[in-house]
Amino acid sequence: PSDSAAPGKKDGDLASTGSSGTIPLVIGTVVVLAAGAGLVLAARRRSRRA
Repeated sequence: PSDSAAPGKKDGDLASTGSSGTIPLVIGTVVVLAAGAGLVLAARRRSRRA
């Protein structure tokens, strides 16, 4: 048997934990929060005028 398949051998690579899509999710969240804050501010300004 080859040593490359030996248990406990470290090759320097970390296991994939599913976190590769985190950055787009964070960017999307920031965009949605900013849009929501803009809508709240617009609604407040509109209600002050009335």
